[in-house]
Amino acid sequence: MPPYDTFAQAYAGELENILSQGAKVPSVRDPLSKASGFGGQDRPYRELLAHTLRIGSPRSCLAFTPLLPVHLPYCFGLAAWSLDGRDDVGTPAYYRRGAYEYSDDQHTLSGAFGRRLLAAASGNQLEAIIDRIRRDPAHRRTFAVILDSSDHFTQSREHPCAAGVQLFLRDGALTWITVMRAQQALTVLPYDAFLFMVMHQVAAALLDAACGPYIHQSGTFHVYENEVELVGRLISQPVTPVELPALPSGPDDVRAAVRELVDLERGLRTAAEAGDSAAVDRFAATKASFAFTEVARACLTTFAYRKLGDAETVVKSPAVTPAVTDLMAAI
Repeated sequence: MPPYDTFAQAYAGELENILSQGAKVPSVRDPLSKASGFGGQDRPYRELLAHTLRIGSPRSCLAFTPLLPVHLPYCFGLAAWSLDGRDDVGTPAYYRRGAYEYSDDQHTLSGAFGRRLLAAASGNQLEAIIDRIRRDPAHRRTFAVILDSSDHFTQSREHPCAAGVQLFLRDGALTWITVMRAQQALTVLPYDAFLFMVMHQVAAALLDAACGPYIHQSGTFHVYENEVELVGRLISQPVTPVELPALPSGPDDVRAAVRELVDLERGLRTAAEAGDSAAVDRFAATKASFAFTEVARACLTTFAYRKLGDAETVVKSPAVTPAVTDLMAAI
């Protein structure tokens, strides 16, 4: 497990490892799985089993490659939706219509990570773990489950790819471990890693601790055979690290930042879906309270203009770096 400083390094390095070391596997056949195109496709793949990657700087949680630019509005939308503990399909579908493919009832996503971590029937697992660490920093009973035993007995189009997360506070820094049962490495990893690295930063701030390393473990880490040519081209070119502003430190400020992100996302999505350009204009004219949410505001407002049919307007902000500007150019 070579350590990486940034997600971009890990992304390129581990895609290269799949090509050089990955085993070839025939297609999944389950008609309820995206891995078979829900029964309509033959999708053989290449995988590394029991895979681990380690990233030293969770703030450097994005990668830019012109061959496959990450959909930055979806990153922020997914983070807001998850940190709010929701499972409605409408929010992710606003950014990617394909979300409906995974919904059994066309209203909810049964495997929503945030819902299972933060709003389970038994309570907020992440808060419970953070409280336990706060009382006893050496604690090891710090694993929050996403995959539930009942998932094995339910016929669903969405079987959670994430099994759970574990947190360790050591030497004043919080290590976050994400455990995935399966990780599609080319087009899904950038969004899963972003989400969990943002959650890592939130958890560290709630503990008033520094961010330690982010560790991402996968039972199977894979790309599909029809993606191999694109993977080869992608890793032959520079993959640029993209760092976002730090979330505020301390419990009160980080809770306020999360609330602001959730409210920004909901407000802009609601306005765009209603065709309310005046409301979107108000978001464009009103700066956010924190640097992280200010970048989210610029990105999500630009996307709202696109949803309204405006292909030109880009919301500017001093908080937006040139690297983030490159990602926003793909909106």
